[in-house]
Amino acid sequence: MTRRFFWQMVVSLVIVALLLFSLLHQLAQDVTIQMTRLQQNDQDTLLAYAAQANDAQKSADPLEIILLTQRVADDLSVWSAIQTADGQLISATPIPVSLANNLGFQRHVYWPVHDFMTEVLIGMPLDQEGYSFVIELPANMHPRPNTSIIHTFLTLIVPSLVLLVFCWLFYRYLMKPLEALNRSTVKFAAGDLSVRVQPELSVRRRDEITQLASSFDSMADRIQRLVTSQRQLLGDLSHELRTPLTRLELALDLHRQGGQQAEQLMPRLSREIALMNNLVNDALTLAWLDGETEIHCGDQFNLATLLDLLCEDAAFEYPNHRINRRYSTECLLTNSNNRALAQSIENILRNALKYSPAGSVVTVRCETQAKGGYLLEVLDQGQGVEPDQLERIFEPFYRTDKARSREEGGFGLGLALVRRQIDAIGGAVHARLNHPQGLCIVLTIPNQGKQHPRHVKNVNSLSRPNNAK
Repeated sequence: MTRRFFWQMVVSLVIVALLLFSLLHQLAQDVTIQMTRLQQNDQDTLLAYAAQANDAQKSADPLEIILLTQRVADDLSVWSAIQTADGQLISATPIPVSLANNLGFQRHVYWPVHDFMTEVLIGMPLDQEGYSFVIELPANMHPRPNTSIIHTFLTLIVPSLVLLVFCWLFYRYLMKPLEALNRSTVKFAAGDLSVRVQPELSVRRRDEITQLASSFDSMADRIQRLVTSQRQLLGDLSHELRTPLTRLELALDLHRQGGQQAEQLMPRLSREIALMNNLVNDALTLAWLDGETEIHCGDQFNLATLLDLLCEDAAFEYPNHRINRRYSTECLLTNSNNRALAQSIENILRNALKYSPAGSVVTVRCETQAKGGYLLEVLDQGQGVEPDQLERIFEPFYRTDKARSREEGGFGLGLALVRRQIDAIGGAVHARLNHPQGLCIVLTIPNQGKQHPRHVKNVNSLSRPNNAK
């Protein structure tokens, strides 16, 4: 499982934290500056005195400068002066001792003035180079903002609110798929096997929770197919059992009546019992293969040898047919299952011989594939099937009107077993028409396939396949 969700969480938290603290730091700085600047009307007042000082300096009359500084002292109760380029002060009164040390730390009129600054000197340049008007900042003009409240608001309240909103959004992002998974689990437990989680999730989401939803959907698909298959199998099996049971019941009634006819019914009874036994065995094998999609694949053998044995047995059983063998003498298979493959090929070969007319040729052809493995084809010269039935013949209990009949000893489980067995060893099977007539069953047999040692069930428990398509 990937750690996509972990990295999403880490990156999101880092980005939010960096943005939050950088923005709040800049905001706190800007707000502090705005709140610690002089009011605009106070700035205008000081600039007006600076303009008068500029005019007095241009007049070159020291008395006018002295009168201006005296007027400032009378109006604002603060000290003021004109500072020359060489550092001399022209004022009505000497500079107070408390302000003397601040001459080198004059502030512009638009600079912020913080709470810790006392006895502030404001310096405003005049037209003559090196000259400036220096004035003590009046106490009533000193900014008195409550910066502690602003600091607390910006460093505690705002971050807490932002983090609260972020955590809520992150919680919703996390809980939405979990809630969907919980609803689907409850519905699935209540019997709704069609419920799925992924349709409720965003298609762009690719994290661990999405993988969990995908795993749940895969599990639900598997269980739904299994339950549906089992239900269908039970229904079809009960339907198929009715006919031989009815025949057995009639035969037993006749047997109870006695007479010569009763003895003649014994072979019939034996045949019906054998058919029912084969039906039950094949149905149980099919049900087991539906539940176990993988079987142990650890056999190593020569496929050509296996084909020779199967063809010889089939030729002995069907002497009126000819089997054309077209394959190499060396077709080595590793990590496969000898018994499952033998049952599948035997089933297909016997079907081909059974439904081909006497004197016809059944061809068994095997060739190596470029990507590895083998392509095995069994071609008969029977009646074949309709094109739209080529896929349906692999369904359990399915028979075609032309080629299948219960009277010929089949229940329609043979090819269904073939497909399950071939799928279980990692291969594939399909059917196509054989021109000019007949049917061709194609097996794709993998070589160097996957091994599944964890399966403790042995394939030897598989029953012999049905002899009907």
